[in-house]
Amino acid sequence: MTQIAMTGATGFVGRRLLARLLAEQHSVRALVRAGRALPDHDNLTGITGTLSDHKALESLVRGSDVVIHLAAATSGFNYQDLARTNVTGSQCLLEAMTRAAPAARLIHVSSLAAREPRLSHYAASKRAAEDVVCAGAANWLIIRPPAVYGPEDPALAPLWRLLARGWLPQTGPDQARFSLLHVEDLCSALVRSAELGWPKNTRIDLHDGRPSGYNWAEIAEMATDLRGKRVRTIRLPRALLSAVGATHLTIARMRRSRPPVLVPNKVAELVHPDWVCDNTRLPGCPDWRPTRTLEDNLTTLPGWEKFQ
Repeated sequence: MTQIAMTGATGFVGRRLLARLLAEQHSVRALVRAGRALPDHDNLTGITGTLSDHKALESLVRGSDVVIHLAAATSGFNYQDLARTNVTGSQCLLEAMTRAAPAARLIHVSSLAAREPRLSHYAASKRAAEDVVCAGAANWLIIRPPAVYGPEDPALAPLWRLLARGWLPQTGPDQARFSLLHVEDLCSALVRSAELGWPKNTRIDLHDGRPSGYNWAEIAEMATDLRGKRVRTIRLPRALLSAVGATHLTIARMRRSRPPVLVPNKVAELVHPDWVCDNTRLPGCPDWRPTRTLEDNLTTLPGWEKFQ
């Protein structure tokens, strides 16, 4: 039985990963904010705290074989908001590992956005977090997934519902290509990497087995075939996205509410033409292969129930 510590256990990916780890009989300690609930399981221990709570982090990682770091901020009013969790939080976790689990392996779940840190505050914060990991951990693996989707993801649910109704909002140029990864394939990869110790001290990308990724026309054609009716593409100009982002940001500031995901600084990331990654940096890992393509899983997503 592997002793695993994890952050981000109550998020979209974290919930699925936690279920997989427990199903495979691993012992898990999970960092959880006060008021958040974890499932009741004999092999699961919840540690109440945040990434700024040094004592909680030490309790989390003490005696662990592997630490899986999933927790991250995806929105903020500025770079500092994102860096507080993504960079400083990662640094605090590494310091706790140095003190309480120096032999543990760190699996840091980053983002493909970290490949282009100049594009947005989010991308810059994820790249800075990677730099912290590379400089501070003795045994680490950084996994950069592309856009991760699944039936329980609230972030992409509006897109899938629109697509099921026959509309595809296009946020990038016609020639843009992007990789995708189903949440179950990502979780399978994380479990295997925790169990088998994939390449040490390196960054790897993961996609769903489609080396050239997808483009907007292919998504529309795929949805048209599944619906039996034409899908119409709505092109969203960069200027419009920036204006909507600015409006969201202003409203959030006036209401003193949480920052929205779509802010003007995020637009360059959304319209970037190349978010394709490859799985070729997984030498000697025949134990993992992606098994879920978008075409096979589209009807399991929100809004597609009637097409199953």
